[in-house]
Amino acid sequence: MKDQYGRTIDYLRISITDACNLRCRYCMPESAAGCALEQAEQNPPLTVEEMLKIVHAAAGLGITHYRITGGEPLVRKECVGLVQKIKAVPGTASVGITTNGVRLASCARDLKAAGCDSVNVSLDTVDAAEFAALTGRDALEQVKQGICAAKEAGLLVKLNAVHRKELHAQELIEFAEQEKVPVRFIEVMPVGAGKSYVGPSNEALKTELEQWYGACTPDLEKEGNGPAAYVRYEKLSMPVGFISAIHGKFCGSCNRVRLTSRGFLKLCLCYENGVDLREVLQNGTAADLRDVMAQAILKKPMEHCFERPKDMTEHHLMSGIGG
Repeated sequence: MKDQYGRTIDYLRISITDACNLRCRYCMPESAAGCALEQAEQNPPLTVEEMLKIVHAAAGLGITHYRITGGEPLVRKECVGLVQKIKAVPGTASVGITTNGVRLASCARDLKAAGCDSVNVSLDTVDAAEFAALTGRDALEQVKQGICAAKEAGLLVKLNAVHRKELHAQELIEFAEQEKVPVRFIEVMPVGAGKSYVGPSNEALKTELEQWYGACTPDLEKEGNGPAAYVRYEKLSMPVGFISAIHGKFCGSCNRVRLTSRGFLKLCLCYENGVDLREVLQNGTAADLRDVMAQAILKKPMEHCFERPKDMTEHHLMSGIGG
């Protein structure tokens, strides 16, 4: 369907848990983990059956692409089964998953068999000591094993790296080149703990990388369903992507909405705007659910206001809103 600004909304990100087995400083530091656990106990996540009802309603509105997120989605045991069930919904074009990769090696083949199309692995450094310091866990080798397992299973793999001030981009690019997978650099959004990690612009990084890898040209090949802009460098075989939410606002082509693990349909990461679908699931019909979702999506905001933090109304952790 189209929102009030004529944008086609065909992409739903579904957070299936707020829990995570890492404690990344810009997302869910140890100081915030206890609060997240307490909230989960008071207000548990949707059941698989409830999520599927929402997916069927979304399909009726023209949603064709889905991405399973968290928290860390692979800590929820129903994740693989949910992928399979979503892929079976009529009209589904793709189902992907975004993961930190720690548990990926053990379930990559099952994800592929379930119909998963792609896996985005969050990886901010390939230095073991820095990884442990940033995430609170000594798990870099597990993530590397997960990446290899996903490739061997035939999944489309991409790496996501948050563009922090401390980013060592060249090391990540060389690892991505070695593994023959694209890497995307994501500007930190000032949500939750991320407010303290907002770094330089991706445009500056793109230019800086030319010193090592030669001139870049736009990659016109479609690399996915999201907002990443890809380029090709002369000395690299793999494309490099840039998701520039802060310094390269792409709201005019935004095609997505988000479902939090507790059933809130979120229209933009910047605002609390949206609708509680759990209440509709409990008290309404399938037609009610579809109508409520349609009315909410129609009112999707025109653009975010990350460049004006005082105008933001979203104050939850990124892990709690399925970012």
